[in-house]
Amino acid sequence: MAVATSSPFLDELKHEIATSQWSSVQHPLVQGVSKGTVPMQQIRGWAIQDSHYRRMVHRLATLRYLRCTDPEIQRRLAGVVAEEAEGIDTGSAGHYVLFHRFASAIGLTAEEVDNSEPMPGTAAHIYWAELILWTLPWPVAMAAQVAGEGQAPITSRMMATGLQAHYGLSADQVAFFEVHTEADEDHRSLAEAIVVRYLVTDELQEQARAVVQRKLKLMYDMRSTYSAF
Repeated sequence: MAVATSSPFLDELKHEIATSQWSSVQHPLVQGVSKGTVPMQQIRGWAIQDSHYRRMVHRLATLRYLRCTDPEIQRRLAGVVAEEAEGIDTGSAGHYVLFHRFASAIGLTAEEVDNSEPMPGTAAHIYWAELILWTLPWPVAMAAQVAGEGQAPITSRMMATGLQAHYGLSADQVAFFEVHTEADEDHRSLAEAIVVRYLVTDELQEQARAVVQRKLKLMYDMRSTYSAF
């Protein structure tokens, strides 16, 4: 699929994301880890909460694939599913496997991660992410990824760099973040292409604006769970 790089509406969404008060790049956790000011106890607490979303990403990617009605785009979404499950495109491993590697490196056991309970901010993000796939037109639901994967390459690099520079982790132990600096560039371009191709009416664009704003807030709230630890 030829990737469309711009449209007035896509440019509007990207500007709203970049200047939002709920920007992931400006979140205190991301900024704090990049500077080495967040205590490890809080990083562990956040990681446990983030794990609930990470273990659902493969399911969400599969649902996006199943809901898509464009065969050309669906093939690309199948690649996203394969990358999440096995690390096919990046030659790494399943993303949740990489997350467990990171969790172990910061002192968490598999039992602590897998047997934990999600906090309200975490649960809300997970439930909403699936809800929109069942209740909204699939291109509108995909607009959420412009906010999610659009910021991920930057935030993942900040986390990877900070964890190595200030917390003693190795490149292998932060591979989960490094993989997302690469994979989410491709996933972001796909989401942007969908926005340009399909979100061309006032009604669809208004729905997409609301989706993007909600995605930004829910991601921010889920990251903010670190402050409870």
